[in-house]
Amino acid sequence: MEFNVQSVQTYCLVGLISVTAACLRYLLMTGTYYIIVCQLFDRKFRKYKINPDRVSGGVVQKEMSWALLNNLNYAILATATYGLYERGWLKLYFDWHEYGTLYGLLVILVLLLAHDAYFFWAHYLMHREPFRRISHHWVHHQFHNVTPWSAFSVHPIEGFVELLFRPVLLMLIPTHPYTLVAFAILSFGLNIIGHSGYEFFPKNFATSPLTKFSSCATYHYLHHRNSNCNFALFFNFWDRIMGSMAPDYASFYAATRGRVDSADRAESYSAKAASRGFASRER
Repeated sequence: MEFNVQSVQTYCLVGLISVTAACLRYLLMTGTYYIIVCQLFDRKFRKYKINPDRVSGGVVQKEMSWALLNNLNYAILATATYGLYERGWLKLYFDWHEYGTLYGLLVILVLLLAHDAYFFWAHYLMHREPFRRISHHWVHHQFHNVTPWSAFSVHPIEGFVELLFRPVLLMLIPTHPYTLVAFAILSFGLNIIGHSGYEFFPKNFATSPLTKFSSCATYHYLHHRNSNCNFALFFNFWDRIMGSMAPDYASFYAATRGRVDSADRAESYSAKAASRGFASRER
């Protein structure tokens, strides 16, 4: 294909749109979570915070700066992916009915599982030399008491590696743009939850047969506490297989949720005491 001025402009436009969409996704989704949970209803939700210490504004700004810088990778990957599309190397399809709704939904799960496997092994290697040094993974581990803003807050080299699997999957799996958008929103939403520092899941989440193979905020918090465990992103299959799951995960989760239950009982007791006091004054 001849690389003329018009094609250069098209590639630039694709890159600009992609990086703008990535930054807007980060700011809107992360900002919404942060404002609601950490600002507007801070007193109500503080009991769910895994580490009760407050995070300074300076740390939040650093998290945001690295994440926004990392989003520049979307311009590079989007232009490369568009080049593959123009050459007919991607298995994108645009007629939803060609494969049907069930297939479109199943592909989201397949993409999540593939992303989780790729992320685990990339992340696992980034904790070992020479990949630790090359990826600058230390950037992400500056943040021990994580906030929602730390989702995607990594060095651009690491971020580039984490995104490389996407065009490869599009060359292998027939995928509709609707499926891609749903995957992009869902995967980033799960990333925000995992880095939020707040544990809202039920108290038996870490031990229930239905949920114990899934990750959560507590699971990833333990990775930031001890970087030699809990490398997984969405599911913990690979950590279980590799023996890298934190041995105190279930007990730590139970203790975290136990503090929430204690706070609930204290609030209930205070409310009842206040109600009795009000009733006695009325008499």
